[in-house]
Amino acid sequence: MKLHFDRALVERLLAHAEAAQTHSPTLDQLFSPAYQKERVIGRMPTADDIDDTRIPAGLMLVGDQGVYLMSNGKPCLPDPAGSPNLVVYAQEADPRGPSDDWYDVKLASFGGDDGAEFLSADTIRQALKATGDGPVWIDVSPTDIRAPCLSVTK
Repeated sequence: MKLHFDRALVERLLAHAEAAQTHSPTLDQLFSPAYQKERVIGRMPTADDIDDTRIPAGLMLVGDQGVYLMSNGKPCLPDPAGSPNLVVYAQEADPRGPSDDWYDVKLASFGGDDGAEFLSADTIRQALKATGDGPVWIDVSPTDIRAPCLSVTK
């Protein structure tokens, strides 16, 4: 399902992620030895086990209460409206909108489970370039993420 995101907000989130010295991990990155201070065996890794300077800059594609992008930069980029973290919702899956279809779109695109997928800064820059002057689009299914320049299997 093709999801569309406000270009200016995507650019703002990307600028924040790239300016940050440290970054928050996704669940997959939490389990990756490449980002752990020391290899974690026999227990669930926590944020304390991660060297957050090793996490690359990028955006997280989040499926939760809707589908949205957010910067992985630390500290979080606050939303001027008061939320602790600025996000850009997919136009089709924004729970703040007038339609209740956002939940069906979240299920069709991201699946029933909540989670976050990492999209590198390079990938986002390429997607911005490839989608021209209009909204940035990402084609999302429960198993794949695709954009004009992107093909990642979840």
